[in-house]
Amino acid sequence: MLSELVLLVFGQSLMLEPPWLASERAPHRNGNVYAPELVDEKDRQLLYYGAQGVDGHDRIHLAVCSQSGQWKRHGVVLEDASANHVNDPSVVVVGGVYHLYYTLAREGVSDVIALATSKDGIHFEKRGTVLEPGKAGAWDSLLVGRPSILHADGKYRLWFDGRKDLPLGAPDKNAPKSGQSSRSVGLAESNDGRRFERVGPGPVFGNDAGGVHVSRAKNGYLMVYESHQGTRWAGSPDGVRWTDRGLLAGLGGTPIDRHGHVTPFLMPGNRPRLLVGSAMAPTWDVNRLAEIGLNAKAIEALGQ
Repeated sequence: MLSELVLLVFGQSLMLEPPWLASERAPHRNGNVYAPELVDEKDRQLLYYGAQGVDGHDRIHLAVCSQSGQWKRHGVVLEDASANHVNDPSVVVVGGVYHLYYTLAREGVSDVIALATSKDGIHFEKRGTVLEPGKAGAWDSLLVGRPSILHADGKYRLWFDGRKDLPLGAPDKNAPKSGQSSRSVGLAESNDGRRFERVGPGPVFGNDAGGVHVSRAKNGYLMVYESHQGTRWAGSPDGVRWTDRGLLAGLGGTPIDRHGHVTPFLMPGNRPRLLVGSAMAPTWDVNRLAEIGLNAKAIEALGQ
């Protein structure tokens, strides 16, 4: 095992403790928060995350840490009364404007990727859908979601997961199902951040990968993705050709992440930070935000 669970982000030691907000408690009332996205600025840190409310709907929340080191919940910063799922935030700041990409589902698993923008990182205005499922028969014809955005050299690059069907027994009665159902990761690019085109006809990575986060590295790109075994990762020289690297951070051996890591986020650097939704239940609907301590071997591997 490459790592141990050392610090709760929403729990006992780093930030804010329960009781949960009503928009974080989930229908079972035990809390369901995940999909962390950390924006590190000169005078503050912004932690965006998804959470499920007692009404069963997902919304995007924000907590802010000032120079004092104290975290403060701002509550919901993005929701949609006509949707049952607004989640999986990924943020990039371009020209002083915060671009927040997220998964949007009106009903069932009809996921698309949408955009909201803000001038202060707190008050957002919805800008509509930027990526829809592929054409009939395509690998991502059923849904696309869990975006991860980067911006460089005037171009927006958006990695996302998608699928054409659901596993047998999935609860959505209207979705196509298959015994070979799996997720894959695609890449789309844009010059303006709103009109995206897919790179190639197929996915750029398979391995049933989902809930991905992509970051720049010294020798290209790093991808982390969720699994029941912990956080897995892959490397790429160009963001298109990926090589799976296996398990980056295994389970911590405590109840907090007994059933896996959901929607991981990696902030690379000399002291890389790995945030995850830690799964306390096999159904992945009782999650906590947690920071995973990476050991020397994992840190060395990320730096290669």
